[in-house]
Amino acid sequence: MLRFILIFFIMASMSEIRSLSYKIYPSRSQAASLWHKHCLLADLWNAALEERIGAWRRGVRIWLSDQEKALKFIRSDVPSWSSYVHTHEAQVVLKRLDLAFSGFFRRLRNGGAPGFPRFRAPERFRGWGYKQHGNGFKVEIGVGGRHGFVTLFGIGRMRMRGIARTPGRVLKADVIRAARGWMLNLVVETGCAQRERAHGPAIGLDWGVSEFATIATEAGECEVIHNPRHLATEAEDLRKAQRSLSIVARERKISSRALRKHRKSLARKHAKISARRKDFLHKVSQELVAKHRFIATEMLSPRNMTRSARGTAKAPGRNVAQKAGLNRAILDTAPSTFLNMLRYKAEEAGAELLEASTRALKPSQCCPECGAMRKKALSEREHSCSCGCKMGRDEASARVLLQWGLRFEASTEAKRAEVNRAAGTAVG
Repeated sequence: MLRFILIFFIMASMSEIRSLSYKIYPSRSQAASLWHKHCLLADLWNAALEERIGAWRRGVRIWLSDQEKALKFIRSDVPSWSSYVHTHEAQVVLKRLDLAFSGFFRRLRNGGAPGFPRFRAPERFRGWGYKQHGNGFKVEIGVGGRHGFVTLFGIGRMRMRGIARTPGRVLKADVIRAARGWMLNLVVETGCAQRERAHGPAIGLDWGVSEFATIATEAGECEVIHNPRHLATEAEDLRKAQRSLSIVARERKISSRALRKHRKSLARKHAKISARRKDFLHKVSQELVAKHRFIATEMLSPRNMTRSARGTAKAPGRNVAQKAGLNRAILDTAPSTFLNMLRYKAEEAGAELLEASTRALKPSQCCPECGAMRKKALSEREHSCSCGCKMGRDEASARVLLQWGLRFEASTEAKRAEVNRAAGTAVG
């Protein structure tokens, strides 16, 4: 028995939980049924929220279990409920509402922005979920995790498209209504994901806006990854779409059908930009991890970097429009998402990713040759030191990060060798 338990815990530690995303392709009738189910569950969210608000006004506390017990009465009162809505779908909606209230009270206690749960129109209701595979939904994934079919309760069997690099045992799922159609997000249990192990040289990586990344190698070379500027490239089309939507919204004579059409067009444009950005980040992070055994970069705090310069009424800020444009450019590169991708891909490839504290190291102010510190304005794009070192600001920062990473690696190796030597002496 003990041996079985030990094997179970070893196998559990070797498994990972991953999320896979597929696009669903329903037929015309299935799309109508999906929308009907979506509206019913949005109504459930709103009704449950209204019940909780009314109970609070009366001084009564409503619990999740109370609302789950009421589902059987809804099933008998609403004719189409039993044909379209599975019990688990409704329970997941109620559970998410309960979590929203838990987060509201937690933020209220901690002094943060409360964020009270909102009523959701069907257009703003994200979707629903399933708690167990085979109970309300069933997935048939193709060979190698490519494409397949999904069967949903009350809808039927539909084709889905997508590619999963690490397929596994399906645990649960979410159905999401996005700008580009119906999406199925699967949560799977898979073995430890592995990538091809990298043995290339160590690099220092400096993230930026003018150039997406500047890379300094051990050989003294410098590489640049250009910033594709996805948002700026499509800015004019976005402005035109937004203007058209505003004009349609002001014209009361135009039907709401035209308004929905323009909203959908604008949402699709934003979704297209988001997909391009995500694809670029995946490709760059994968290429870096595949080529280099060691990556040294700096910790990034997008929230601090993109703070507004507007100030207050008594103390208004300066260069507000310029700072807003810079914030837009920073968020367009998605630095936090890029670092997250680097982290998990480096772990899977057995590469090492080190993140230096920006405040402690100050790579943009430090000279890579002599180590002298000199504060530079953001507009100063060239590094020039009294020691004679002259190079681009981003290249200098990348070299400082590389030197810091190599020192850290050397000290770690020395400590590891010392521990091994001490262990060998103890055994002897």
